[in-house]
Amino acid sequence: MLIEARAAPRLHTVEGLWRRSTRTRPGRITDFIRAEQLLPEAEIGDILRTAPTELLRFQDAAALVPVSERPTMEQWLADFTAGQATSRL
Repeated sequence: MLIEARAAPRLHTVEGLWRRSTRTRPGRITDFIRAEQLLPEAEIGDILRTAPTELLRFQDAAALVPVSERPTMEQWLADFTAGQATSRL
C-alpha cells in the first residue's frame, strides 16, 4: 500500500500496482485491503496520507549508506522475518 500510495500520482496507464482489475480482484492493492477489511478505514487513511513523505524519508536515509554496506535482499528478508517473529511473542 505504501508503494502504491507513493506511485499514485504517476499511474496513468494502470490502476495500481496490480495493474488492472480482473473479475477476482481490483487493480489497486488499497482497494483489495479495503474490500477485505484487512485494515481499519482510519489506518488506511493514515497510510495514504503519510506514505509519500515517510517513504521519501526512508529512501533519503537509505541513499546515505554505500551500496557495498547495504544488506543483501536475503539478509534483509531474514532480518524482517526475525522481527516479525519476535513481535508476535
